Amino acid sequence: MLLVDHDVDALAELAARLRERGIRVSLANGSQMACERSKATAFDVVLASRDVAEPRGGEMGLIDVLSVELARVPPLLVLVDDDPNGETSLVRTDIEGIVGRIEQLTRQSSASAARSSVASPSLAPSAHALERGAVADLLVVLSAERRSGTLTVATAKGSGEVRLVDGSVVDAVYVRLEGAKAIGRMISEGEGSATFAPGAPAVMRRIFEDTRVLVDQAAAAARRVDELRKSNAEAFEGTLVAVEPPSASEGAASTRMPAVALDVLGRLRIPTTVDELLDDLPHPDPEVLEVVLSLLGTAKVKRLGRTSSRVQLCGADQLHLLRAAASRARAPGFEGAARVVFAATPARLAIFGHTVLSLADAIPAGEAAPSVPVPYVLASIRLGDGVALDLLALPLVPAYAPMWPMALAGAAVVVRLDDAAEEALRDACSSVSVAVLDARAVFGDLDESSPVQVASLIKTALDADPR
Repeated sequence: MLLVDHDVDALAELAARLRERGIRVSLANGSQMACERSKATAFDVVLASRDVAEPRGGEMGLIDVLSVELARVPPLLVLVDDDPNGETSLVRTDIEGIVGRIEQLTRQSSASAARSSVASPSLAPSAHALERGAVADLLVVLSAERRSGTLTVATAKGSGEVRLVDGSVVDAVYVRLEGAKAIGRMISEGEGSATFAPGAPAVMRRIFEDTRVLVDQAAAAARRVDELRKSNAEAFEGTLVAVEPPSASEGAASTRMPAVALDVLGRLRIPTTVDELLDDLPHPDPEVLEVVLSLLGTAKVKRLGRTSSRVQLCGADQLHLLRAAASRARAPGFEGAARVVFAATPARLAIFGHTVLSLADAIPAGEAAPSVPVPYVLASIRLGDGVALDLLALPLVPAYAPMWPMALAGAAVVVRLDDAAEEALRDACSSVSVAVLDARAVFGDLDESSPVQVASLIKTALDADPR
C-alpha cells in the first residue's frame, strides 16, 4: 500500500505499526510524490490523510491527481482523526480497522493484470521530478521507509549521489562537493530529476548525523544563504580578492582569526567569485558568506568590478604610436613580444592582474598564477600587425630575489607599484640593466582596480622605455 500524509512524522509512526501487521508500506509526503511513486509501482491501496485527499482552497485532491497520470487508479482510503464517514474513511488510530479494510481491498484486486505488469518496488528504480518532489522530501521519505540504495540527482549544474543504508544517509557527492555540503546544495535545487535505485551500496561512511536532522540543517543553511545573498547582493557581485593576506601570527593563533577566515583569505589570494569560493571551501556556505562580509568590512578583502566591461588601451588614432613603441621595446637577442614587468606585493598583483584582463585585446596567460610568489605572465595584449605586448608579474617577496634577474632580463621596463623590497628590486634591475618606473611618481596613489589607470600606466611604461 501507499501511505500519503504531509506530516512525515505521522507517516513514519503509522507505517511502523502497519508493517508490524505484515503490510508492505511505501510513503509519500504529498500528491505529487504519490503520483511519481505510483508510476513505478502498482499499489493495491492508497491510504491518505484528509488534507491530502480532500484539500481546501480549490486544489486537486489525490484521487484526481492520480487519475490524470495513471491508467489504473488504486482504491483510496481517507484517514480522519475521528467521526468516519462511509466505507472510505478510517480513523487514524484504529489500526485493526485499517488492516482489515486493506486486506479486504487487496483480496478484491489480487486478480488484476496490471498488478503483475509493474516491477517489484524493492527492485525497480523510481524516478522523480524535482519540480514535483524536492530532494529533502525524498530523503525524509526514504529514511522513514528505512530504504537502502542510491539516490541519483541530475540538475543543470551537474549530477550527484546520495547513498543510504537502512534509511540513514551515509555519503553524498554533488559536482565537486562532498558530505553534508553536497546534501545542502542538492536540497536547494528545484529543477532536475532524482532516481532512487534500491540496493546495498558499498561505501565508506562519511556522514553520521540522523537523516532528518541532516535534512533540516541543510534546509536551514539554504534559507540562510538566500537571506544573505538577497540582503547583500551588491557585496557579493563581481570578483573578490584579498588585499591583506593572513600574517604568520594570525595563522599561528587561531583565537585571533577563525579557521574559516584564514581559508577564505588564503583562497582569495587569487581573484575569485563568491560562487567559486563557496565551491572550493569545505566550510558551510552561510559561514563562508558571513566571513566574507566581515572581511569586506575590515578592508582585508576587496570587491573588484566585472571583467565584462572592456576598456580600450588607447584610441584608434593612437594605436599606431603604441604599436611602434611596443616594436621598439623588444630587446635585441630575445625572442617573442616586448615585455613589461610589474612589481608589487602578491596581493596587489592579484588585483592588478584581474584588472588587466578587463582591457580590450588582453589574452589571459595559458597557465594559472603559481601558488608560490615567483614571476609569472599576467596577460598578452595583441596590438595588431603581428605586434604584441607581454605583461609579467614580479611578486616582491625578498626570499625569491635571487631568481628575479632571470625574469627581468630582456624586459623593456619594470614598473614598481609599491615600495615592497625596494632595495632588492633595485639591485636585481641594475644587474640586468633594466630601468625602473615608479608608478606612484606618475599617478600618486595608484588604484590598481581601475582599468583606466592600468591602461594609462601601460602606455606610460612603453613611453618610458629608454630604448
